[in-house]
Amino acid sequence: MEIMHAVDFRTQLTSIMETLAKTAVVEIGKLFEENSSFLKLEITRCTRENESLQQKCRLLESELQAARKTAGKINRTEASLSHGSTGCICVDICTPTRLDTGNCKLYITNTLHACFPDTAHRPAIDNVFGKDWCLNLWRHEESNAAPNEDTNLSSSGVTVEPVNLLEEEPDMIMIKEEAFEKCSSDKTEEDQNKRLRGAIQKQVKEILPELDLKKLQNVVNHLVYVVGVEKIDDLTFVEVTDLKDFLEPIQCRKLVKTLKQKDFFQESNEQDETPTEITLTPLSSIESIPEQPFFPYCPANSEWLQRFQIPWDRMPPALTQATATGQRARPGARREFVRIVVAAMQAICPNPNLAACREVARWIVSTYPLTFGDITEEGEQLGNGYSCLQRQLKTRVEHVNRDIMEHRIRRPRKGLATKRGADEESYVGKKFRNCKADSYGCVNWQPSSIPEGETPNSLEMKRKVAAEIFQSAGPRAVELTNVDDLMQQTYVYQRHMINSCPPPSISEIELSWPFLFTERGLCRHFKTLTGIDIKSRFGETLNAKAKRILNYFNSQRLRWNEEIQSLLSEIDSDSDGTDNNKTAISAILLMMKYFKEKETSIFISADATSTKMSIEKEMTLPATPRLIMLGNSLLTSSKWFISIEGRVSHSIDSQLDFAAALAVFFGCFYVFNIEYEESAIATLELIQRFFVRINTEGTKCTSKSGTSRKTGSAVQRKSQNFHPRVATFMQRLSEFEWKTSN
Repeated sequence: MEIMHAVDFRTQLTSIMETLAKTAVVEIGKLFEENSSFLKLEITRCTRENESLQQKCRLLESELQAARKTAGKINRTEASLSHGSTGCICVDICTPTRLDTGNCKLYITNTLHACFPDTAHRPAIDNVFGKDWCLNLWRHEESNAAPNEDTNLSSSGVTVEPVNLLEEEPDMIMIKEEAFEKCSSDKTEEDQNKRLRGAIQKQVKEILPELDLKKLQNVVNHLVYVVGVEKIDDLTFVEVTDLKDFLEPIQCRKLVKTLKQKDFFQESNEQDETPTEITLTPLSSIESIPEQPFFPYCPANSEWLQRFQIPWDRMPPALTQATATGQRARPGARREFVRIVVAAMQAICPNPNLAACREVARWIVSTYPLTFGDITEEGEQLGNGYSCLQRQLKTRVEHVNRDIMEHRIRRPRKGLATKRGADEESYVGKKFRNCKADSYGCVNWQPSSIPEGETPNSLEMKRKVAAEIFQSAGPRAVELTNVDDLMQQTYVYQRHMINSCPPPSISEIELSWPFLFTERGLCRHFKTLTGIDIKSRFGETLNAKAKRILNYFNSQRLRWNEEIQSLLSEIDSDSDGTDNNKTAISAILLMMKYFKEKETSIFISADATSTKMSIEKEMTLPATPRLIMLGNSLLTSSKWFISIEGRVSHSIDSQLDFAAALAVFFGCFYVFNIEYEESAIATLELIQRFFVRINTEGTKCTSKSGTSRKTGSAVQRKSQNFHPRVATFMQRLSEFEWKTSN
């Protein structure tokens, strides 16, 4: 029995040790994944610093060799001059009167020939005559001889003290004129380099205004010294892979896309007096630019920012450790630091405005991006990266000033009427476009050229072939390989029609490009347009992230309003709790309840037996896209349609799931240049940033008016870089999962 107990004990101990080892390996893997991005950035920075030091060493070595050669030449020349009698170098001028320059030059030349018969060591005098110092010498002698001119002419035996030109001005004889011109040209090239770097930095700043000064200079230096940009037009050849180590993927795509547009350079050249044709000197002939500290941009009404300092020394210990290791700031430490920063701001300015909070937040995030930046769990930047911190700072300011009326009320702007009048006059004579260029989140919105070997006639021919295939074989022909090739080759033609002004209707697009109104055709077009395979992206993340959202709401039932609690009860009452479609639909509906948005702004419920024709005949469909759910309720729907401009545009195959339907619905906004509807902007932006992971700055809804969620009245909308309710939810979800995981 004791032996059996010992065997059981050993078996249990072995299993426990194996479990502990596996757990340790998993935790080590997580730590490595979290710190891999930080280590990569540090390795890249150290590599760049080493390359810069190597280049500087090579530069100093070349300068040292050049200095040694110059010193050797000077020593050899001095040695040749000192060889023999020193008195033979002197030139005796017999008459101090005005002398002819040519005769003097001939006289001195003959004298030097006599002293230096070897032409290899004879000093050159071509650079002596004609110089200012030489002319002043004769003028000086002439002024002294003017009172006794007649006497000097009659007294030919009178001599003056000999003048040794080599001892008077040795540098003027030894230094060649070409050396002076070379120094001048080097100085000119250096000035041109500075102007070009300034021009490149200005254009990059216009495209990506959120970049801080340090990162901006790193990008400019990389373009000049590594990529090899030698003139400003070379920026059109920059690719995304050239900048992936310095910028986020969306920033790279945005910068490269804008740089490839010729109109951008034309507008910049008209506004900037700097010439575009400026060449750079090679890397070996110029020193590397030292990195400069970051200084925040100060708006005109926030001069106090120039003397404001972030109180880094007062950071909580936990936050100090997080910044040192590159970890995310914990919620409590982050809020404490926000209170400290706001207190320091209010010591100078009692009521900082939103612009000041933005600059302070940008300053903090640029210093510690991994700790304070808006970053997704995949390591991607959300918007400009500091919207959440900006909102926290401003909320704290408003909270502290809630009972101080003199701080809350702002003074009216001076000269507001004059400014408005000037603005109205400035608009006179400007041309306005009738169509909006909705390239939000796209990397290939408007191709600049047709494919190689193609012509407009050949593209039109391929369009007709694709349309004939659709008419003869139907929508299922989209699975054919030749159809995929035809749609890919005519992508430029498709975008040319969709982006035309005035924009075509959905019916006109469907008549010309029927395969765009199939699930496969639209998803492939979306991938070429945005660089994202939306179907696989939803397939990978929709169900997993939907379960996280359901867990977030189920774990805190008592804090939600009646509508959310009622929806949670309805979700629990359904017996089929493992259905992926139900999980995803429930998460979207819960988010709409959370954002206080109506379900009808995205979904339309229809009978399970409805068809495309019956829906168009019996229902009044809105102009903006809708996801039509066929079933007894939204949660139990198993078939879906997409409607645009009052008609059913896409029919989702019954074999596909809700993820495919949601992919087509969301893809329509980008493929057909449709803005988000204001009544569903928060939910659509959450789908964009949380599920699809398109984290571009700004928003796809430019409406200036909207409806209040509280009163239902019409209100004016503020243009925001990142929807505040979406940012708040994503932050709270992350904090909740961190608390529950510990």
